[in-house]
This record gives sequence, C-alpha cells and structure tokens, in this order.
Amino acid sequence: MTAAARKAFEEGLALEESGHLDKALVSYLKAQELSPNDTEIAYRTASALLQAGYLEEAQSQLRRIVFSEPEHLGARASLGNCQLLLDDVANAKQNFSEVLDQAPENRNALYGLASVLLKENNAAMAEKPARKLLELLPGSPAVLTLFAQVQDQVGQTTAAIAAYRKALKSAPAHLPALLGLSETLLRRKRFDEVVELTVRANQLVPADPQPLEMLSDALSGRGDLNDAKEAALEALKLTPRSVSLHVRLSVLSRKLDQQGEALRYALAGHDIDKQAAGPINAIGTALAALKHAAQARAVLTALSSGNGIDAGTRAFIEKAIAKQAEVPAAINPSDPDNRGNITSRGKTSAAADMPSAKTGETDLSGEVEPDREKAASTNGVPAESSEPVPNVLGLQRQDRS
Repeated sequence: MTAAARKAFEEGLALEESGHLDKALVSYLKAQELSPNDTEIAYRTASALLQAGYLEEAQSQLRRIVFSEPEHLGARASLGNCQLLLDDVANAKQNFSEVLDQAPENRNALYGLASVLLKENNAAMAEKPARKLLELLPGSPAVLTLFAQVQDQVGQTTAAIAAYRKALKSAPAHLPALLGLSETLLRRKRFDEVVELTVRANQLVPADPQPLEMLSDALSGRGDLNDAKEAALEALKLTPRSVSLHVRLSVLSRKLDQQGEALRYALAGHDIDKQAAGPINAIGTALAALKHAAQARAVLTALSSGNGIDAGTRAFIEKAIAKQAEVPAAINPSDPDNRGNITSRGKTSAAADMPSAKTGETDLSGEVEPDREKAASTNGVPAESSEPVPNVLGLQRQDRS
C-alpha cells in the first residue's frame, strides 16, 4: 500500500466510523485506484459497496478477492450475503457452507446459512445454525429475530413470541421483529396487539405498505371494518398496482354493504392482472350479493375456462357499478352515528336503542389506541365540522360533506 493510498484508506476508515458511509466509499475507491492489488483496501471497499446497496459492484469485487485468495473467509461470507440479497440462493448457500467448514463459529456465515434455509422453507435445518448464533450473540435483536422466525416455522410459536419480545425489549424500533411478531400474533387472532405493533411499524416506515396491510387484517379481525378499509386504502396509495390490496378492498367493501365499491375494486384488480383468480372471485361474489346470479356464474365460469371476462359481462359489471354509485349509502341501525337517521326516516324509536355491533449488519460480530370521536352523520356522510376526525392510524379522515 503506497503512502497516498494509506492516507485515503485511513480517511475512509475514519469517515465510516463516524457514520459517513458515502464519503467513506469515495475515499476507499480513491485508495483502490492508488493501490489496486491491495486486498485489504479491496475488501473494505467491497464491504462499503455492499452496505450502500451497490450489490452488483460489491459482488464483482468480492469474487475477485475470493478468486485470488480462496482462504479469505470474510470475503467469501460477504459474497454469500451479496448473493443472498440478489436471490442467488444456491451460490450463497455454497459459500456460507464452505466458510463454516473452516470456521464453524463464523457469525456472518451462520446468519447467512440460517437465512438461506428459511428461504428454502427448511426451518428444521435452519434451527441448528440459528441456535449456535444465538449462543454467540444472545442479545442481538437481529439474531433473536432470526431465531424467532425459525421457531415460528417449526411450530414453536410460544418460543417465537418470546424471542421477538426480547428483541423488541432491547431494540423497540427493530422493524423485522415488529413485523414478525405482528404476523405471528395475527395468526393467533390477537388483534389488539397487532394493531399496536403495526401502527408502530407504520410510523417507522410510512412508505412501506406491509405494516398497513397487517393493520388492515387486524382491524378487520376485530370488527373495525371502516378502519380496516381505510388502512388498506393507505396501503394502496403506496402500491397502486397491488392486486391483493384491490381484492382486500373489495372484500371489505362487500362486508360494509358497499357493493358498487366491491365491484369497482375487484374489476380494477382484474385489469391489473387478468390471470389472477382473486379479483374474478371477488367480482363473482359481489355480483351474487347484488342478486345477479347469472352474471356471477358467468364470471366464475370465465375463471375456470381461463378466458377472462367477456365484453358483455364487463359492460354489465360497469353498469352495476354506476348504478350502485347512485344509491345512497345504507344505514346500519346498529351504528350509534346513524340512530338519529333511523328515527328521522320514520322508524320506531325502539330501533334507536339497539346496541352497537362493533366489538370492541448485524455486525454478526403497550397497547393503547387513541380515542376516536365520532362525527354525527347523515346517510354515512360526516356532518360539517371544522376539525377532521382522527382515525386509528393517526392519519386524518378528511371531511367530505
């Protein structure tokens, strides 16, 4: 390493230590230009490239190091990480295994191999490297989360929940643990806990639709259908071409007796992917709910034949959507907001007393929901107010009166 290369390299180390990875990478690249055959500089540069997300460049650099120095276990393990991120699972697995053959306690390779095995749906084999890694790094949130994922997949749900909670106790903002625990609790129908966890996750990564989708599932599970729909709509803003979200919104709309909306979302999902079964099933179900049995059968027949929806049926669906848009929103007599509307439409006053139906790198070195004030409404439309109504997400439901 020349003197000039040494200076640039040390500058890079200092910058990386202080958290300025982009500037550190510039210094490492400069050092590499000055001393292109220096393995130490090349490895540090490749590591910085990997951390910065330049996966192809990092992989090329790491391959050159491994080719010239096959015994460089750090480079081989990092190459495995890079390949795993690039979804080259077979080569990643081979590199991690070769590292562990020579260094059984290499943390990077243990983490990588367990991750590969999970990706291959082989949690039983992933348990051994995950346990070994946990013995080496018992307090690491990333390791605890990985171990929890393994335990969940082998059916040890209680152990998985405990590991997730331990990870979140040491790192409350560790997103993989928040999402992993949410998914596990969702399957156990512990909806209130999932709501709290996914709201936290959404606050950490507001541009990621996954927390919102799980939030929607949890709200729907406990009967808060309007809030579940709102969460799904927020997720759809982030991924407007998501077929699954269109199907989710169709189902929620149907449950809310908004059949035109149910048809509209299902048809939009079908337009995104005409081969997907979900939207066609949703269209058929919504048509059946509107008592259009013949058209529902035609849609489901189209699904089984693989020919898609014919022009005539599509025209009927579009007409049904337009017709439903003209129908005033249905009044739910069990919704406290609509009780005044029931009496004002000539229903008996006894109906006003009906109860509510709403249930309430790793270097590998409580549940409170904000109170929601309900706005008085007519036909499901909020009354005029100078203040928007806050919802469970902490977003603002805009007044559309």
